Amino acid sequence: MFLGPVAFTGYIMRIMRHSLRFCWVVLASVVQLAGCAPSGPARFQLGRDVERPSRNVVVFVADGMDVHVLREMLDAGLLPNIRRTFVEGGVQVGHAISSLPSVTYPNNASIITGRFPGHHGIMGNFWFERSRLLSNYYMTIPTAWTVNQHIDAPTLYDILSDRLTVSVLAQSHKGATVSLDLQDVFTWGWAFGNYTAVDRQVAESITSVFDIARRVGQWPTILHTYYPGVDETGHRWGPDSPEYAAALENIDQAVGLITGAIATAGLTQSTYFVLLADHGMAPIRPGQDFDFIRWLRKHRRLRVRTTPLNEVAFADRFETLQDDDAVASVDAGRVAMIHLRGQRGWLHRPEPPEVITWARLDPALHDVPAVGLVAARGDDDTVRAWSRQGSLTVQRRIRNSRKEYRIIEYEGDPLGYLQSPELAAFIRAGWHESREWLAATAASPHPDFVPQVVEMFDSPRTGDLVVFAADGWLLYPGEKAGHGSTLYRDMHLPMFFVGPDLPAGGEIPLARLVDYAPTVLGLLGETHRLESFPPIDGMDLSEQLRNARVPESPRHRPTPPRPIPAP
Repeated sequence: MFLGPVAFTGYIMRIMRHSLRFCWVVLASVVQLAGCAPSGPARFQLGRDVERPSRNVVVFVADGMDVHVLREMLDAGLLPNIRRTFVEGGVQVGHAISSLPSVTYPNNASIITGRFPGHHGIMGNFWFERSRLLSNYYMTIPTAWTVNQHIDAPTLYDILSDRLTVSVLAQSHKGATVSLDLQDVFTWGWAFGNYTAVDRQVAESITSVFDIARRVGQWPTILHTYYPGVDETGHRWGPDSPEYAAALENIDQAVGLITGAIATAGLTQSTYFVLLADHGMAPIRPGQDFDFIRWLRKHRRLRVRTTPLNEVAFADRFETLQDDDAVASVDAGRVAMIHLRGQRGWLHRPEPPEVITWARLDPALHDVPAVGLVAARGDDDTVRAWSRQGSLTVQRRIRNSRKEYRIIEYEGDPLGYLQSPELAAFIRAGWHESREWLAATAASPHPDFVPQVVEMFDSPRTGDLVVFAADGWLLYPGEKAGHGSTLYRDMHLPMFFVGPDLPAGGEIPLARLVDYAPTVLGLLGETHRLESFPPIDGMDLSEQLRNARVPESPRHRPTPPRPIPAP
């Protein structure tokens, strides 16, 4: 973007005005680190008057932490704190799967609601809702935290509303008692490209959590810490870069600091630790970043809106949209949603045949090399999907109060499922429940696609068409990695649980990201609270974790978290 002289001068003046504020922020941080605040283990002591829950949870959510790079670095001995606490000391999930679309804002909302994006309303970092002509874009500093106004489901914090819950930097924190947003640190970390500094500040905020506990006389039942720097580092330099490895080492140090603080405070025997990401991070091959929105404008002659509608009145938003043929967005580089103005105008969703016919006009969407898969809504319980390799239809039904799914009209092999004889037989067998599809496809090229794609289209904020990137491709230019597609690297994520009654070095085979919230309730002994809320998509895995299989020859010897040493 190029700025004219006036705009450039105004930009410089804004930077200068904010620089003074930034200097004070830095100075305050330096003074605190220099010792004006209590130093050493004293920072992590709780008086006898502080109530300690019988069970509590501390979670580390590392945005975009790629499970493959994580495992490589663990094997190389580069992440000693994660290895000691989570691999040696806890239970790991063999196949942990993100939600569709595998993008940050939808999945951070899934973490705290236990619902798929199609059921909590956050369908992307940008979304559009046709019925009210509303749209929102969260990827700016002023709008980042507005997501909490749009989550259409109760959260884990709402369910535990009588407990102290603390969220650090997580934009999705609806219902949390205390949210430490760290907006100054976040803003300047992004402005200067120092993403690991932001993650370090999240970890160092443990001192603020102890201050809060001493002030209110209670230790939090849930402490949720969110680390955005890994994801941004992955987008800019790729998951195979030295910068990305350094970002993971930074998370390892955060784990060491916080688990050590918990040990110093004598809370280890009542604390469950969780480590997870919101999605994977797929590397992009050189020269395979593609401007999909530009392609729509050039080859389909569409007037495409990619920015939010800011008009307050519905009539004004309607008038603005008359200049547009589509509202479209690309999220995280590897998923695009297209909302079309159909033959009946913006107030009516185009009928499925109209959408599919438009998608297959020459040049067809699925013939674009960067496109791996295209999906479109059928009726309320049907989704069509197709690629250069073939097409399929997914159907859903409710039988005995349980959802079942099947694939019909499977032509070619668009999902790569026929490469496995067992999976091919599974498809031919017809209807299966959601968890059966998860188990059957977790290791496939498109894990958990069948149930999740139908649930994704339940939301009115899902596009008429959803376009998923092909392996190695990005749907906008300029980055080295992305996520959002249905492929293995996008959908797989790390997930570990540690606790006083969980077997060290244990394993369970499967989980979804939406299982986190109900599993936390199970670990806390609070599952009964879900009876007062609408059904969720996640499943309580706490008993599976407590009975996790431990290999006969444990890979590692468990070691408890270490107290913070005296300076």
